Amino acid sequence: MFIYITYKDAPELSSLRARSTEAMDSSVEKTLLVNPNCPVRIMLEYIRKKCRLGKFTQFDLCDEGGVLKGLFSLQTYAYATDQFEHKSTYYVIVLKIEPDRRYSVLPQLNHENRIYFDLKMRVKKYLMTADLSSSFLNSAPKTSTIATPTLTTKTAATTPVKTGRKKN
Repeated sequence: MFIYITYKDAPELSSLRARSTEAMDSSVEKTLLVNPNCPVRIMLEYIRKKCRLGKFTQFDLCDEGGVLKGLFSLQTYAYATDQFEHKSTYYVIVLKIEPDRRYSVLPQLNHENRIYFDLKMRVKKYLMTADLSSSFLNSAPKTSTIATPTLTTKTAATTPVKTGRKKN
């Protein structure tokens, strides 16, 4: 099984940049071939790396209907195979939370692409009707995409230091 992911070569990560470059966006769109038959964490890391998305960027994939897949709400080692249709195309969507708790939806497509604005409106409508905005916030990583285990180390205060001298 495989899917296609369409994304913009130069990622768009801020709404300020989106407003200033909408008229003159000349970035090249690329297609990434992805096998979703693996743990979702590995797939998301691969997409983040290949699409050059920042470590703290909240993103998701959506289909042409604007339906978000909610990949960050899945368990780390769950397989996302059921979320996708074989040989279908999906789009990278960057979601930013504005200060007034609204979402900025930034499809990672060239602004001249005919489906850019349609996809943007469909995802916004999907977020409003499905009320997934709160669940997306709670499931999206706050600091990184990988939950790293906490290592316990002994400190000098808890570990006695051997000096090599014998006590008399």
